[in-house]
Amino acid sequence: MNKTNLTILIFFTLHTFFVTCIDCLDLWPTWLVESSPYYTPWFTLGRTLRQFYLDTYQDKFLTEPPGWFVAYDPLLPLGVIPWAVQTFVTTLLCVLELWSWEDRTVEVKWGLTGCYGPYLLISAWLFVVMSARVKDALVLQRRVGKVKGE
Repeated sequence: MNKTNLTILIFFTLHTFFVTCIDCLDLWPTWLVESSPYYTPWFTLGRTLRQFYLDTYQDKFLTEPPGWFVAYDPLLPLGVIPWAVQTFVTTLLCVLELWSWEDRTVEVKWGLTGCYGPYLLISAWLFVVMSARVKDALVLQRRVGKVKGE
């Protein structure tokens, strides 16, 4: 394994742990975090590291999430649009690549396409929905501005 591949492996391993056990710690069900003998050490370590991180860096994104971190905030579409585009493009590239594999049967390719397909559809749908919400908000803002004489 060369240094580049090792660096990528380390990055994604750490990233997966940090997102799962530190950033998203509050999203896990309480019964799983507190009582599961298999997951408790990871969540305990995650809690300890999260508290160290908060004490050291005082990150307001974790202690006082801004409006666009909240599920029903009007600014939510602005964060979802780039995610949807990124998810769609990277998933589409995977699907296109898998259909070029010559050592897999068409059945296997369709099976994999069935796994990746929902990500394509959901991300495309989210892009359309969130773009429409942004458009509606901009149109409403323009109408309100015209009513006020701006």
